[in-house]
Amino acid sequence: MSASDSEPELSAETLRILQQVMQEQQEQQERFEQLRQQAEDRFDEAQEADSKEKDLSKITMDFFREDWQLSQFWYDENTSEQLAREVLENTDKDSLVCCISSPTAYVKLMSMKPPTQNNNFLFEYDTRFDVYGRQFIHYDYSHPLEFRLAQELKSSVDLIVVDPPFLSEECLTKTLETVRFLLKEGGKVVLCTGAVMEPIAKKDGLLMTTFYPGHQNGLSNDFRCYVNYSSERFPFKMDQE
Repeated sequence: MSASDSEPELSAETLRILQQVMQEQQEQQERFEQLRQQAEDRFDEAQEADSKEKDLSKITMDFFREDWQLSQFWYDENTSEQLAREVLENTDKDSLVCCISSPTAYVKLMSMKPPTQNNNFLFEYDTRFDVYGRQFIHYDYSHPLEFRLAQELKSSVDLIVVDPPFLSEECLTKTLETVRFLLKEGGKVVLCTGAVMEPIAKKDGLLMTTFYPGHQNGLSNDFRCYVNYSSERFPFKMDQE
């Protein structure tokens, strides 16, 4: 028996499925490249075309698979919707908004074509989200004050949605250092993290609410939402000191 005779052969159906998967991956990569170029063009031109805005608003989380090695757990539809609407209800066209390590909320917000669209920034470690061009800021919580546009955004952000990637005291503490650096006086913060992080959140004036953020694929941790202002959508939990 020759070497070629001993090698297993894929069935025609298996080959067809494999080719289909490879074609879908190639098409997705081409969409990414097109969107990235459009995002860059938006900020190179003095006037942006409506069609480009529409293209960016069509980005969905279906473009991005969770990477558990990066501790990525995407919100479910209700949670991303609630967070995005909270931003819309607490900002206007002149507001600056940052989503820190919370890409699900950012993608949902941008899909709604908010009046703050050009003033919404995503701080995120995963560079797949650089399809948003200048509004994507590569962010590593272990270096909380080292990121692009740091001086331009310092003490100027009106509302921040933040979801530290790891459930640890170090991660939350350093991420909140970024929040304090960015937030303007009187600015609003929505924090999503575990219930065990409540003592650290309280130190920054963030109180637990009655809202329970949910995740697409489930998460065993007791996950909660904290805010530093009175919110109709996310009311404070009553039994707090």
